[in-house]
Amino acid sequence: MTQHSDILIVGGGLNGAVMALAASQSGFSVTLVDALDSTLQTTPNFDGRSYALALASTRLLKGIGLWDALEDTAQPMLDIKVADGRANEGPSSFFMHFDHREINAGPMGYMVEDRRLRPVLHAAISSDDSITYIANTRVISEQETASGITVACDSGASFTARFVIAADGRRSQVAARAGIKRVGWSYQQTALVCAIEHELSHDGVACQYFMPPGPLAILPLMGNRSSIVWSESHSRAQDIMALDDAGYLDVLRPRFGSYLGDIKLAGKRFSYPLDLTIAERFIAPRIALIGDAAHGVHPIAGQGLNSCWICIFRVRWHIQT
Repeated sequence: MTQHSDILIVGGGLNGAVMALAASQSGFSVTLVDALDSTLQTTPNFDGRSYALALASTRLLKGIGLWDALEDTAQPMLDIKVADGRANEGPSSFFMHFDHREINAGPMGYMVEDRRLRPVLHAAISSDDSITYIANTRVISEQETASGITVACDSGASFTARFVIAADGRRSQVAARAGIKRVGWSYQQTALVCAIEHELSHDGVACQYFMPPGPLAILPLMGNRSSIVWSESHSRAQDIMALDDAGYLDVLRPRFGSYLGDIKLAGKRFSYPLDLTIAERFIAPRIALIGDAAHGVHPIAGQGLNSCWICIFRVRWHIQT
């Protein structure tokens, strides 16, 4: 049987889930097709991944009714300090300082752990009668019709909708099948990502050091913990990731400094090649792209997820009008 909804979203990650809730609360019926297993959205284990949510993203979560469930586990970013720095030398004595008291809008943003955000999104989707969530299923084709668009899945199921939203990442197959090409380039760098525990309090301060190999971000998490994102050349990053945890920390310590006392790893280590990839257009007949399917950008200054959620604002306005 073919099921019908107003909007079908391909991709059940953060962007697809937020888009589904925003569309549902705008009065649309939604089918959300996720290629991954639903248990990946609800695991409570801390693996080190977290997100720096800007003020606008926090307001989006408030607007779709999720912030109350997240606020107690979200670390406010009260100050941001930006400086040049070198390993073993520490940051420059000259730096930019952004103080949340200057904007009269509360914290400048929040750090939210992946293990906190995903279960809240999943619970909201599961309890929304206007959203049909389908896991472990891949969309394999889209066909425009006179009244909408028909979508076929690898499970044999088919769906019809007025509109398809692609939230299936930087290598969006929906965009490729729609003939949408991409432009971009590699930064020839890899981001090294982890979480650490430290002896002293971070006091809600986020730090960004611009070092010769690339930027190093130290972002506050709840308790005496911080999220680390730093950039190295591909070859150097590969060598660092091949080290054991003790060797990895030996490389990180002279970059991090001692202002928060001794450090140790909390959770897994990750690495991500850094590139820019932008779709040449964000729409096709009956199709719109959001998130990384539309534009994958450098994570510096937290513009990755935050810029994706601005894109959701635009699509939400488009489908309403």
